[in-house]
Amino acid sequence: MSMTYEQFVEYATDLKNHSDSIDDGWNICQYQCPMNGSFINYLVKKEIQKRNNSTLKSEHSDSPTEDNIPIVCEYHILYNLSYSCPDVFFNMWNTDGKLLSLEHVWSLVHSFLKQTVIHDKWNVITQEMHPFFNTPFFRLHPCKNTHVLEMLDFSSKNNFEFNPLISWLSTISPLIGLEIHLSYGKKYSKKCS
Repeated sequence: MSMTYEQFVEYATDLKNHSDSIDDGWNICQYQCPMNGSFINYLVKKEIQKRNNSTLKSEHSDSPTEDNIPIVCEYHILYNLSYSCPDVFFNMWNTDGKLLSLEHVWSLVHSFLKQTVIHDKWNVITQEMHPFFNTPFFRLHPCKNTHVLEMLDFSSKNNFEFNPLISWLSTISPLIGLEIHLSYGKKYSKKCS
């Protein structure tokens, strides 16, 4: 099981094209590698999530009003060369600029996955340096990404009726607090190779 960088770019472009059609905010950005000057494509989405008190209830809240503040979320989907799979880095902070703690991010995981994350939290979501910007970001561990692709029966040699990057992103979205528009599930992609 592996996804090539070329396939990743093709799937990311397909996702971006659908995002543009529904005004969902995904963009393809490029990072120029300082070692060889090559450009690396990746997806970015920034949004403000308005969550209600019950969604944000956390024992890790730093103040009683923290749960009422919208959360700014920034998602970066990169290609992981070591694991040959998509890799998600994300940040979440309050509108006052205060970055959420890792414990708070763990507490925001969708309720149906919360027990699993609590038992294996250091192997699911961690905080590490973004490989392009050298700033702290939260990250879903890439071995979880390869596991999801295996569950989706992804093979770089198969043709898919649906974009595997969208299927992967829909599967991991409850872990990272990302809402996926329903039209992605109804959309037939072009046959990506």
